[in-house]
Amino acid sequence: MSQSRPMTSSTSGRRKLIQITRRLTALCGGLALVTGLIVTQATVATAADSLTSLGDVTGIGDIAIGGGKIFVATDDRIVVADTEGTLTGAITGLSEVRDLVTTPDGTRLYAAVRGSHEVTEINTADLAITRRIDLTAYPCPDRLALSGNWLWVSHGCPAASSAGALGLDLSTAVPQPVPIPTDSLVEPPQIVAAANTLVVADFWDLQVYDLQDGALTLRGAIDSYDYALWDGWGEVALAPDGLTAYTPGSANDLNSWDLTTLTKARSYGKEEGVLGYGNITVSPDGTQMAAFRDTNNVNDEPLVLFDVDTGAKAQLFDQSLIWAHGLAFSGSDLFAVVEKTIDSSFHLWRLHGARLPSCKIVVTGPEQARRLRITTFTGQLTEHDGSAPGVQPLTVAFRQWDGTTTVLPNVTTNADGTFTFTHRPPIADTLRYDVYRDNTPGNRSCKATATVNVSY
Repeated sequence: MSQSRPMTSSTSGRRKLIQITRRLTALCGGLALVTGLIVTQATVATAADSLTSLGDVTGIGDIAIGGGKIFVATDDRIVVADTEGTLTGAITGLSEVRDLVTTPDGTRLYAAVRGSHEVTEINTADLAITRRIDLTAYPCPDRLALSGNWLWVSHGCPAASSAGALGLDLSTAVPQPVPIPTDSLVEPPQIVAAANTLVVADFWDLQVYDLQDGALTLRGAIDSYDYALWDGWGEVALAPDGLTAYTPGSANDLNSWDLTTLTKARSYGKEEGVLGYGNITVSPDGTQMAAFRDTNNVNDEPLVLFDVDTGAKAQLFDQSLIWAHGLAFSGSDLFAVVEKTIDSSFHLWRLHGARLPSCKIVVTGPEQARRLRITTFTGQLTEHDGSAPGVQPLTVAFRQWDGTTTVLPNVTTNADGTFTFTHRPPIADTLRYDVYRDNTPGNRSCKATATVNVSY
């Protein structure tokens, strides 16, 4: 079941405009200002990952995984891909698909179809629509959460004042909406479920319910203003056991909430330069949490994987100039739906082996180089536990400022992981040398970068 959620409409537009302006400005400035050697050791997207265009789709919504397939909600269809990230088809004839959820066995997909005011049930094997549940009396379904035989739905149309939430008993032939008591709402609330817990979060209150065969018992609520969440609750993700919730914090961080005591448990990701987090999702075993982060540095990696227990950043993932619309785990992989902010095109990003521990690379080179003169770089590859890797092939490529990439031939490590390569820079330019190793059994790929100013 996917727990990734788009940032709330009240903030996403402003953040997106700010991000686009800041990143383009930083990119243009960076091209003019880089003069020396820059070395980084962040784990970033490599050849083992993929970025696949979703074509001419618009209005991207949620992403869900089930039945060996990836499903991406769009305005007029659900795009389907395999678990390698290759597009395989689409479910068409839909209008404004907003949210998706799959059953635990992966045989059924449910879609909130706002344009026709219905929830659609889909067989994931043949992609046939098997049932349409009419919600005309509760228009504009927005978010979905599944618990046992019950599907929980938030609803509310733009510029209306009749938003709310309801439950549907899927074991009946024609499920009838059962409203969840809420205050008068103007926007659809967040709604998430796991184990025996249901959370309904509007701007003010995060309401926690105990679930028993579809029956709701209010456990309690947490007031956003009690914790200085001046923008309200926004999005919510749940741990698989239903005992912990994760939300954006008030100090450009992420918070976890103990849903037994209804108190704040801890904070994640507070650091200089971070403007906020969104699109939170939790791994199926509950040990890791992924989120997109917005920062004031164009070179910062936009996707972070946290260790839930320690709060440490387990991995950082890079992709240039993107805006996130959804995240979902699939085995050791992580899938993201992203928008290229430079042209507003939508893509499916597969992060292969994202949950695996990463190897490490260090690379060093000269601060300055001369065109057509031999330039020497040295480095070290180690496995995630610090051990020597043995003889390993590396991919080394240099990039020019316009993104043109050229791969250098035949670079390998020595048995102890050390390596050397040379290059004659063909032009006077600021060249970026990327060194990476692809995934190996039990290890995610790793990468390091050296940027050198080449003169005549």
